[in-house]
Parts: sequence; C-alpha cells; structure tokens
Amino acid sequence: MLELPINHQGTGGSVQLRSDMPLRVIIAFDQLTVDEQRAVLMALETLERDGLSGALASLNLTRLAGARSLYSLPAAPDVRVLIRAEPDAPVEVVDIIRPAALRGFAYAAG
Repeated sequence: MLELPINHQGTGGSVQLRSDMPLRVIIAFDQLTVDEQRAVLMALETLERDGLSGALASLNLTRLAGARSLYSLPAAPDVRVLIRAEPDAPVEVVDIIRPAALRGFAYAAG
C-alpha cells in the first residue's frame, strides 16, 4: 500500500492533507476552492487505493519528463497535483498547480 500525505479523520472518513506537507503545497491547497480541495483529496485517496500502476489508467496519471519519478495527477479540470512516486515508496506531493502555470513554465523554458 502507498503511504500518502493525507490523514483519515473519524468514523465518517473525512480526509485532509497531513500537516508535514511542504509549505508551498499547503499554501497552494488553501488557494483552491472547496470543490477543488475535495477533488484533490479524492484523487489522492484513489491513488492510495489503486496504487501507482492502477492510477496510471484510472486517474489519467501522466509521467513527466526527467530523471526522477514525477507525475501529473489531474485532480480537477483546472488543478494538477505534481507528485513524486515509485512503487512501494511513500508518495511525495511536490506541488499543486494550474495547467496555465505549467504552460507558462514550458513557454519560458522554450
């Protein structure tokens, strides 16, 4: 089972980001709407349930170019969760970003 940066709270199963997340991730998460926050948490729960290989298809997880195992997890129509994940290792949420920002980075690097 993957170890994710989420905590399950109480018998109702509410989910929240763990407090040991990088500050930039917490700030980005706080900037999302309530619906987008729920979508991020649901996507992370699905990743936990399905594992990395299952999430490649069920969540449309996309591996990003580069030497490290970085993936873009579409959590909502306008929200991507950037994660570092390898089989049988804890998942690290690197950032939460909007696709427009990614396009801006690609344009600046191009």
